[in-house]
Amino acid sequence: MATSAYNTNNKISWANRLNTRFQLTLILVLLVAFATSQYLLFSKQKTSIYQEEVERAAFMADGLSRSLQTLMLSGNAEYATDWIERISGSPELLTVQVIRKDHSQAFLDGETLHAVNSYMGEEHFSRILEPAKKITDLDNDAFAKAVAGHEFSKLDEDSGKLTFLLPIRARDACMGCHGYDQSKVRGILRITTSVAHAQQRISRALRDTIVFGVSVALLIGLLLFLFIRRQILIPLEQITEATAAIAAGDMETRINMRNKSEIGKLGDSFNHMTDALKNSTVSREYFETIMSSMGEMLFVTDREHKIQLTNPAVLATLGYQHHELKGEPLESLIDGGIELTAAEEKQLAEDGEIKSIERKFLHKDGHGIPVLITVSMMQYGEHNACQIIHAGRDITRQKCIERELGLAAKVMESDSNAIMICDHQANILLVNPAFCAITGYARDEVIGKNPRILSSGRQSAEFYRNLWESLLGDGMWSGEIWNKRKDGGVYPERLSISSVYNDAGEITNYVSIFNDISEQKDIELRLSHMAHHDQLTGLPNRTLFTDRLEHALAHACRNNDKVGLMFIDIDGFKAINDNHGHDVGDALLCNIANSLTELVRDADTVARVGGDEFVIILENLLNDAAIVQVAEKILDRFSLPTMAAGIACDIGCSIGISIGPDDSSSGDELVKQADTAMYVAKTSGKQQYRIHGRDCAPETDS
Repeated sequence: MATSAYNTNNKISWANRLNTRFQLTLILVLLVAFATSQYLLFSKQKTSIYQEEVERAAFMADGLSRSLQTLMLSGNAEYATDWIERISGSPELLTVQVIRKDHSQAFLDGETLHAVNSYMGEEHFSRILEPAKKITDLDNDAFAKAVAGHEFSKLDEDSGKLTFLLPIRARDACMGCHGYDQSKVRGILRITTSVAHAQQRISRALRDTIVFGVSVALLIGLLLFLFIRRQILIPLEQITEATAAIAAGDMETRINMRNKSEIGKLGDSFNHMTDALKNSTVSREYFETIMSSMGEMLFVTDREHKIQLTNPAVLATLGYQHHELKGEPLESLIDGGIELTAAEEKQLAEDGEIKSIERKFLHKDGHGIPVLITVSMMQYGEHNACQIIHAGRDITRQKCIERELGLAAKVMESDSNAIMICDHQANILLVNPAFCAITGYARDEVIGKNPRILSSGRQSAEFYRNLWESLLGDGMWSGEIWNKRKDGGVYPERLSISSVYNDAGEITNYVSIFNDISEQKDIELRLSHMAHHDQLTGLPNRTLFTDRLEHALAHACRNNDKVGLMFIDIDGFKAINDNHGHDVGDALLCNIANSLTELVRDADTVARVGGDEFVIILENLLNDAAIVQVAEKILDRFSLPTMAAGIACDIGCSIGISIGPDDSSSGDELVKQADTAMYVAKTSGKQQYRIHGRDCAPETDS
């Protein structure tokens, strides 16, 4: 009974049926389309038929005009008058008239005859004259156009007449008699023809058009109706009936369609929907299954925030059993309650949802758990009962990560080493304060730039190629590099670069850590200087002297020149040092070192190898005379007292000279030879020099 009542109440009336509305619409559309198309077709045919009549009249008028001019050239106007009367009786022509430009009919009065005879100077032409006759049924505008040289036609459908005006143009042959008038148009030829035959054709065309159009419209309408009824209307009726049956509770209803179009697909979808509806479970069970599979905590509460439903994630996170939470207020699980701010209350009322509310939930054992909550309102049922869904995510790990990131950021900010982080394209993303302090760049000045802005230009392209090969191949590079500050100053730095990879093994970032080692380099230079120079005088010591001597000898051998070596011992230094103290002795040694340095070239080397012993290396010598010249200058300098700490010190020197590679190509041997020569000079009376190869007897085996 319920089904029957449903079907009776939902029966569609004849006027509201889609089939009826479609038939009425189809008829109306076909009528409008038929009337419009037939009207356009008939209008085109009618215009074409009348155009044929106009062209026919133009052809006849042109032929008459040519014949008339031929008769006029014969010299007798009576022939033309007789010809016009005869052709006016033609069944194709109703009237033929030749009209002068003053609206009078030609060939009646003698106006033109007198003008011709007067122009020719004799009474050459004569004929019987008739009274002048004005043509009064002319259309002045149309006649004016014809006089201006334009053809004109006028169709009168009511009377069935076509009037055609043709300008009669003056030819060169006409000017022999009519030269008194230089205008291009001599007159107008007017003919009137009947269009009754054309109107009969138009009537037949109208009848044929109506018959053909109605036949085609009926045929097309019938085919469209049958096609649409079969393909659309009948399937829609089946779907409508099946829908009504399902609404009445018949879940076994199915639609059997062979149609493979969209309507057929709709029927298939309808059958699938019916199967899904029939096989669906209770919505609460379905909802609980979804809740159970969620990894986030889910609370369903009423308007008073009393818990009605929870999922396993709640129990696993907070340590409660479901029966312990059923009916309990949600506020009891939150430190400080769930109370919303005014802005959150407004957002919930307007949008029905609030996202990202952070609250601290309490575990069963009492410890707090930070949770990020999304609150949504859900209305259901006929009375719009309301439930509130709280979806919460434990963000304990996120908080730990945030703390670690904060700590890392603090470490980065306070680290004395410069830190620079780049993306995979080597564009700077982040720098720390130490970077700014070392380079002189502000943070905003380098973000997004390439680190090449720091390049000093001291490293070669090969250096950077090796750096990138190591970085891309091994994932890291470390070493020393010279970079440039913002102010242009160049400084050395110890740099370490590491590549950062993602899970796919792709480079995502480059992390560079460096520090300015300018001070370290300065210390190294000072230590190197101390290791190779005399601390008192600043002259090269024995180590650096030996290295330079070996280098000078090798150079001399290659270039075939000479190296002079002087071994100098200061005479009288010990007495001054003992009598005046070490301060005066040190000052004296410094002055001696300065004097020796002044007496040689910049390329030569002066070194201190003992307490009061000095050596000089003279390079690039061509002969022995240059060595002797320097030795004499030294003796002259120390023949006078030398000032030291305000005291005039009377000292002298003994000089021993050896020449390489003449005396020896060995540095040690050359030093021994110079030392021997110096002792010879000292035992010979001091304040003089001796040359080993000249003044020292060669050693003989005993």
